[in-house]
Amino acid sequence: MNKIIRMTLITGYILAASGCATHIDAKDSSQVRNIETVFGGVDVGENAKAGNISSVNGGIDIESGAWVQKIDTVNGGIEIGNNVTITSAVTVNGNIEAGNSLQVNGGLETVNGGISLKSQTNVNGSVVTINGDIDADNTVIHKNIKTVNGDITLSNESLLKGDLIIQSSNGWSLGLSNKEITIKIDSTSRVEGTIHLHRPVQLEIADRSKVSKIEKHYDQK
Repeated sequence: MNKIIRMTLITGYILAASGCATHIDAKDSSQVRNIETVFGGVDVGENAKAGNISSVNGGIDIESGAWVQKIDTVNGGIEIGNNVTITSAVTVNGNIEAGNSLQVNGGLETVNGGISLKSQTNVNGSVVTINGDIDADNTVIHKNIKTVNGDITLSNESLLKGDLIIQSSNGWSLGLSNKEITIKIDSTSRVEGTIHLHRPVQLEIADRSKVSKIEKHYDQK
C-alpha cells in the first residue's frame, strides 16, 4: 500500500521528504499545488490538476484527463495517460511514455531514456534526447527533434515543422556507444525543416519528397 511518511503543505507546495508515493486526485484540485518529493513517486489522478511536479528518486504517473504544469524527475520515468495537457516534461534517467491526444505547451527532454508519443499528440516545443530513441506516431512537433545517440521514427502522418538534428557524440562523457543511428520516416509523415546530420546515420525515408533538405556536417570518406 502506498503511503507518505512525511508530507508538508507550505504556501501551495506539497513537500514529501520521504515515502513511497504522493497522490493527488480531482477532489484535491480546487487549489492547484506544486509537488516536490525526494524519495518516492508522484501520481496525478484522472482529471486532476497540479502545478509543477518535481521528483528526485521516483517515477511520475499522470493519469488520463489531467492537467499539469512542468514535470521534472531525475531517476524515474514519466508515464502520461490519454487527453493530458502539460507545460513540459524533463527526466534524466527514465523514459517519457504518453497516451493519445497529449498536448504539450512547451517541450519534452530526456538524457538517458526514450520518448514515445502516440496518436493526435501536439508538442509546441522541441523533443530532445541524449541517449534515447524518439518515436512519434501521428504527432505534430512544432520546433525541433534533437538526439545524440537515439533512433528516430516518424509514422502515421506525423509532422515535424522544425529541424531534425543528429548531434555529434564528441564532447559527451555519458558512456555513449558508437552505434549507428537509424532515422525512419514513413510515406505519410514529413519534415518541413532540414535534417542536420553531424554523424553518419542510416536513413530509411519512404518518400524523399516529404523531406525538404538533408545536410551532412561531417567528413564523408
